[in-house]
Amino acid sequence: MRAPVIIPNRPLLPRLLLLFWVAEIAVGLLFAAAGYELLGQAGNGGAAVLMLMGVVLAVVGAVMAGHCWRSARLAGNAIEMTGAGLMDRRLSAHPIPWEAVSWKVIFNGRSYALQMDIAEPARSAAAIAWPARALGVFSRMLRQPEFNVAALGTAMTAEEIGKRMAGFKPPTA
Repeated sequence: MRAPVIIPNRPLLPRLLLLFWVAEIAVGLLFAAAGYELLGQAGNGGAAVLMLMGVVLAVVGAVMAGHCWRSARLAGNAIEMTGAGLMDRRLSAHPIPWEAVSWKVIFNGRSYALQMDIAEPARSAAAIAWPARALGVFSRMLRQPEFNVAALGTAMTAEEIGKRMAGFKPPTA
């Protein structure tokens, strides 16, 4: 049996990024408000585009702020891997058994990410946090595994976390 792997949370970067995402929410709301003010004037197409851009910015900012908030406020370990399963406290407060996890490190166009799927009934029992579920919708649209084991706040890369996970369960092809 392998020794447990503990990856501590390092919240400085998530705290700094949280400020950025909150600013993005504010900018998105300002865009939406500016578009609303322009409605009724000649050429409503520009106002509609401005409102749509604002809503998209605000929604994306809210999801990413939620993701950073979970890492920024977490005290203790971010990830714990034992023979029983994986516990990523930024994803869920409950351990996820290895039998339910299929994972791989993928290149998403800009960087590498450790993505995983969780089989039922473990997925429902894990009570995945709303920011992770929201990002999961986007991952599914790109035909990637649903959930991300974030390197943010761990001082590790996705590949380094993957090497540690491989000791408990090999990646999927």
